[in-house]
Amino acid sequence: MKWQGHKNRGAQGVTLVELVITMAVLVILLAIAAPAMQQFIARSAMQGLQSDFAGALNRARLDAISRNTCVSVCPLSSSVASACEATAANQGNWHQGWIVFVNSTCSGTVAAGGPAAADIISVREPGAARYTLVDQGGSPPALHTFNARGVLRASGRTILLNDTADVTGPHARCLRLNMQGRLLADLPKSSGDRCA
Repeated sequence: MKWQGHKNRGAQGVTLVELVITMAVLVILLAIAAPAMQQFIARSAMQGLQSDFAGALNRARLDAISRNTCVSVCPLSSSVASACEATAANQGNWHQGWIVFVNSTCSGTVAAGGPAAADIISVREPGAARYTLVDQGGSPPALHTFNARGVLRASGRTILLNDTADVTGPHARCLRLNMQGRLLADLPKSSGDRCA
């Protein structure tokens, strides 16, 4: 008796019906996942901006203590690299970046041209323009300065962290700056509201 092996069948393709069903399932899954993914991206970006700002303030405080001198944080200039913002209208715009630098004079203002290169401790470049970090007080200070004991010269500032693409979204935060330079976060009183 002759043994007959399994006939070698050629590779079979996918039918049109199977392909259409697979594509329909993928479209449904993407439609469900896309809004959640967008919310995740916005929340992560805003938390990252808040953490970076809190880290810069904490670094300035610790450097002021360890160096036994004043250390300041100022908004990065929108027009001059490695310089503090000189335009009063933009001084509360922390989302445009910031500079942490040694301020040996402990003054509340920055000399023309910004801090000397040797005094700069760190620079944070602007992030995505969609996420804003704006001082909510009357006239924002030109900089936040920690003295050699690690205490802010001026505190009590409130800074609004917001998503300009979704101003009524759930991720906005009011960041309140205390004497130790810590940011205490809470929600605005109503969606899209400025911090009171």
